[in-house]
Amino acid sequence: MIKTSWNTAKLHLANIRVAYLVAGICVAVMTLQTIVAFILLQFGINMNGDGDNVTISLAWYTWLLLLVAGIVISRGNFARILNLGAKRDAYFWGSLWTYIVLSGAASLIVTVFSYLVDRPLTAWGQLGAFWAAPDIFGWSAHGPIVAFFQQWAFLLLLAVFIHTLTAALDKWYGWVAAATIITIISVFTPIAPLRHAEAAFFYLILLHPNALLQIGACLVLAAGIYALNRPIFARRAV
Repeated sequence: MIKTSWNTAKLHLANIRVAYLVAGICVAVMTLQTIVAFILLQFGINMNGDGDNVTISLAWYTWLLLLVAGIVISRGNFARILNLGAKRDAYFWGSLWTYIVLSGAASLIVTVFSYLVDRPLTAWGQLGAFWAAPDIFGWSAHGPIVAFFQQWAFLLLLAVFIHTLTAALDKWYGWVAAATIITIISVFTPIAPLRHAEAAFFYLILLHPNALLQIGACLVLAAGIYALNRPIFARRAV
């Protein structure tokens, strides 16, 4: 089963070209913008103005890979994989392996880039400050290794959530779930006590200073959400 699931994961990784393309284009555009700013700086033209410009780290756009992959794998790859002879169990576990790999790859890229590129450029100051996810969410407070695992756990949760919600939208209960999420955000945000509960949830999965608690919460939530895929895909027609 493990070998079959891994083979399915490799099929997924080879068939999410749209996800690679979207993430690649965004990274390329941001890279070009930074290069142009640097070249103009050599001619005395400072696009940064007074030096207080803040730019999102170009590595951060690799997160788009998870968002698009969650949609493509859930919507497009199910029938493709099963028509190649794979079982539903292999699709279930293979999809999870895919998200584990993609989350790890994105987390590694962002973490390494934030330490080797974003921080030196920010310290230099001529191109402004670069916002990197490990610094914004406080993950870097525990060092790069822990920051990698904190980001990986959150991205895995994010990918699993997108995958599951996309799969559920084939049925009425998926639209009910989507409407419920929108309603909760709309209703909770204006009301102070409910807003605090909403903020506490996002604080737990993103900002909590206890790395083990943040990682554990993300992994438990990811496991619970992903388990919902079994009944969803068990009934889906090929």
